[in-house]
Amino acid sequence: MRFKNRLFLAGLLILLATLIAIWFAPLVVSNGVRLWVWWKARQEGLVVNLDQIDAPLLRPVVIRGCRLRSGPDNAFQFEFIVKQVSLALNFKHILLGMRGRAVRDLSIQELRGELRRSNPAGRKMTEGGWATLHKLLPQNLSVASLDIRVEVGPTMILLRKAFLSASEIEAGRFSAAEVMIASPWLRQTFSDLRGATNWQNNRLAVAGLSLTHGLDLQSITADLSRLADQRVGVEFDVDAFGGKIRANISQEWRSQPANWKIAGSASGISLAQTSEAIGFTDRIDGLLHACNFTLSGNLAEPSHVIASLWTELTALTWRNRTAEAITLGAVLYNRQIQLQQLYIRQKTNQLTLSGEASFPNASDWFSPDFRGEISAAINQLGDFAALFGANPGDFAGKIAVDGTMNTRNRKLGGHLTFDGVSLTLFKTAIDKLSAKLNLKATELEIEQLDLKRKNDSLTAQGKIDMSHEHVYSGTISATVDDLAEYLSIFRRSAEKNSKRTPTHIQITIDSNKWNARGVIGLPNSSPVDFTANFPLPIGTDWTAFLASPINVTLDFPSIFLANAPLFFHPENFREGVLSGSLSLSETLQNPRITGEAQLVNGRLQNAPLDLTEANGRVTFGGNRASLDFFHAATKDVDLSFLGEIDFHDTSDLAIKIAGATPIFDLTMRPIDCVGTIEIGAVTIALAPVVAEMEFRGGLFQSGWTIGLKERISAQSFGALDPNETARKFPLCASGTTAAEKTLFLGAPGRPEAQRETIRPKKRAKRQ
Repeated sequence: MRFKNRLFLAGLLILLATLIAIWFAPLVVSNGVRLWVWWKARQEGLVVNLDQIDAPLLRPVVIRGCRLRSGPDNAFQFEFIVKQVSLALNFKHILLGMRGRAVRDLSIQELRGELRRSNPAGRKMTEGGWATLHKLLPQNLSVASLDIRVEVGPTMILLRKAFLSASEIEAGRFSAAEVMIASPWLRQTFSDLRGATNWQNNRLAVAGLSLTHGLDLQSITADLSRLADQRVGVEFDVDAFGGKIRANISQEWRSQPANWKIAGSASGISLAQTSEAIGFTDRIDGLLHACNFTLSGNLAEPSHVIASLWTELTALTWRNRTAEAITLGAVLYNRQIQLQQLYIRQKTNQLTLSGEASFPNASDWFSPDFRGEISAAINQLGDFAALFGANPGDFAGKIAVDGTMNTRNRKLGGHLTFDGVSLTLFKTAIDKLSAKLNLKATELEIEQLDLKRKNDSLTAQGKIDMSHEHVYSGTISATVDDLAEYLSIFRRSAEKNSKRTPTHIQITIDSNKWNARGVIGLPNSSPVDFTANFPLPIGTDWTAFLASPINVTLDFPSIFLANAPLFFHPENFREGVLSGSLSLSETLQNPRITGEAQLVNGRLQNAPLDLTEANGRVTFGGNRASLDFFHAATKDVDLSFLGEIDFHDTSDLAIKIAGATPIFDLTMRPIDCVGTIEIGAVTIALAPVVAEMEFRGGLFQSGWTIGLKERISAQSFGALDPNETARKFPLCASGTTAAEKTLFLGAPGRPEAQRETIRPKKRAKRQ
């Protein structure tokens, strides 16, 4: 009897305990879930807010209003907001610690979030956190609405209005209204994506996504099976623009820095379709025939990175650049880059480069360690130069290059040879080119440089110090049959000219100091001899050169200008003899010039001021020069001037001219600048007399001015009136010739011109 009572009592207690458990289970489960989430988040430095948790008996746990955000010291800053999430928990596995999934079903009604990497050295998720996240991977997953924004450096990925369902027992589906990728190199948006999903062994696969025309994602698989070991992977297979792209990418971050493993291949990809899809403004044609790439390690530790690349492009065309084949093969191992081959084939042009180099440290980018061999046979230099962006019309001919090259510890070594025939370099024809270069430690030696063109030749030898001083020395010898042909490089080409100008120049350079001597032969004239001595270190700008010491001598005993070559357009001199001797010293900024120059019996055409005759002499003495006399004539008047030139500072040059015959200012209307000057005959001197004209400005600058000092009364020309007025005008910009910008001057006419009086030209249009 006692045994029956005890049995009944035990049954009653069990029933009571069961009823109590059933009664309090929702409360215990909801508070247990809240406490567990708070505890795990606190361990990882996260902040979680849960509005409401419902845990009906034998039904999924429903969480309404969930917000998860990172702490201020986390490596990643993120915030996720969930409107409602439903969890079907597997209590048997949770309470008994059995192997298997803790979550059978996970259903999210609406998820919005942002994630960005802001502090790489900040706090990261612990090993226990990744293990917990791995255990929470569900058997079935459903996300009704998903909006995610991810930022990693300058790259941003945006996913909008996405839907995802995945199950281990049946196929799911994926859709997204928009996926946008924006980075410095790529900006693309994919809309209205739809595909199927598969969830097996913690591997989520999405297949059948048509991204855009010519780009279909056959499958992409995210491998989360080793999430507890802090390792994830991605595999994808893409049909891209007529070809295939396959890649396998995985990252393991258990140990720092993170270790990457990448393997990818591509074949048969049309560059034309690719450029059109990406939106390149310039069309690119050709084919990525094949490409293989592998990488293992982390670029933060280059000594532990192993990588290889092999790629081949065929029938490449971009703008006016073409190449039949470009092949590149390279391997990176133990901080050594081995360039197995860079091969370029373009019609009959071929270039091969191979070698190896050390992967530079951050401070060694400008002192690379490279050893390699180069071989090139270029039969159409213009086409080959166009491949690198040059104007093909500036280059032509054949050239061969062969040699070796190495750099180590900022020291050069190697030997290069160049041989070319029938060349055109920068629009200059060269019949033959031969060069030998030796690279010796910190020195570049030009062992031989020979250029030949028709009857012209240039020979050079020298050495250039590649260290910090950049000191160079050498010799240059040039013989030119006609100097005028080379002046077309710097100005508009002249018409064919039979007046040859043979020239010989000899230059010796010693430690950046140039010593040049030359002779220029002009037809039916005495030779023009010149010498020049000046320093010219590498990197000298124009301002520094103006302040550098210089010595130049120029001797021209007699130059018959009518026979001189046509250096300028139009031809000005029909007759005339120019002679003189000049010596320049000190600097171009503050020069000292001695000597003289004289023009005799000058007969002109197309000259400024419409001059028809000119004779004169200038004597230089230090930083000043005197215009001893200048006699000129136009068709109506004879002119005679005296003057002075002050060039103590060439940035403020002053030329003062006074007329030995009276000059009158006939400009009646106000002008803001002077574009042209016209001189004509007058018979009645009613206009103000110009006592002096002054031109002032910088020799190598614009912004010149002309000043006129005028007598108030002109009773006699011999004695200057103490009362004078001065007018000053800037010179107009080059090309200004309007009548409103003309300064009209007058002089007494010849007897046959006395009957006419000069009048200012009427304006084309009265304002």
